[in-house]
Parts: sequence; C-alpha cells; structure tokens
Amino acid sequence: MKIVVFDLDGTLVDSFEDIACAANHALKTFGFSTHSTAAVKAQVGCGLKNLIRNLLPIPDHPLLPQVVDEVKHYYSRHPTDFSCLYPGALEVLEDLGRKDIIRAVLSNKADPLVQQIAANLNLASHLEAIVGHREGHPLKPDPASLLEILESFSLRPSDCLLVGDGRPDFELAEKSGVDFCAATYGIVLQSVWAELGVTRTIDRLPDLLTFLPERR
Repeated sequence: MKIVVFDLDGTLVDSFEDIACAANHALKTFGFSTHSTAAVKAQVGCGLKNLIRNLLPIPDHPLLPQVVDEVKHYYSRHPTDFSCLYPGALEVLEDLGRKDIIRAVLSNKADPLVQQIAANLNLASHLEAIVGHREGHPLKPDPASLLEILESFSLRPSDCLLVGDGRPDFELAEKSGVDFCAATYGIVLQSVWAELGVTRTIDRLPDLLTFLPERR
C-alpha cells in the first residue's frame, strides 16, 4: 500500500450540520420547506446539484439553479461553522505519513470549498493531494480524478486504498480497481455494506491502522 485516498464528508470530516444549514438557508430563501440534518445527510455524496435536486418537491424544479447558487454563496461563507474532524483523523494521517504512505482527499464537493475546509480544519498540512470537483471533470464514481491522482505520483491502482462512506466511493473503487474500505460512521450503514459484499470496514478512523502494512 503506497497511497490512501480518503473521501472528505462523512469520512475525515463531520460536515453534515454545515451542509444542512446551507441547504436549508437556500430552500427557505426561495420559499421551500426545510429538512432535518439527517434527511440532508442521506443525500450527501453525489454533488451539490444532485443533493438539492433530491430535496426539492419537484426534482428538476425551474428554480433548481438559483437554489444551488444560493447554497454555494452561503456555504462559501460558512464552510466550517459546525464541522469538525472525526476523532483520530489527524493521528491517523500522521501515522500514515510516518509510514511513508501518501495521503490524499478526493471529494465530490466543489474544489475551492474542499481546499478551504482542509485549510480551516488543519488537514492541508497532513495531505499530499487535495482534489474536489472541478468544472469539466466528472464526479465520482467516474474514476478519472482518482486515476489522475495516482498518475501524479506514478502509482497504479494496485498501490491504492480508497476509504469512503458512500456508494459513489464503493462504485469508484470497483471501476478503478483499487482496494476499498468503508467508513461505517458516515452515510451508509454497516448492514448496507454487508449487502454490497464489502468486508473491509472501520467503525472509527483509528481502526484503519490495524490492517495497513508498512510501505516497502
């Protein structure tokens, strides 16, 4: 194992309260009903537009673009009001660094926000690569961005472990041929991972260190 690529929301960062606040602010601004944090959390992982589409009363509502823009505007000013790292996150990243294992983040969240959150929560200095969604690039589970990260370090899929909490992460691992570890404390429950045949799971981040070998 030469590189570990983490999802952000629900894997390294508990950001669901901030995401829900931004979504509900925008929905309320345009006269729509708001949703519980749990309901918003269930829609996280497939990009902002899809998240808002699933929260609107009509999926392709004519106001969808305006609501999405308002979410972006609010969230860019309040990205980490309530967000925090999951327990043990920095310790795990530091341990990986000591083992000479490359550390990266790949998120479907807009790249500027990912960079901002990583900086605000002191993640940036513990990562060798931070990649969010960029215009013109497909979202996960398309493997393009993950393969781009691997190529930037002259690595192959067999060198990589992907850690994530959502179906897009699982599907990305399947499509790209990398090993996968499911974070059961995020969006998808342990029972669902079992149904999908995922055998490598962690209930908390420090558990990841129990099966990571030294870099050779």
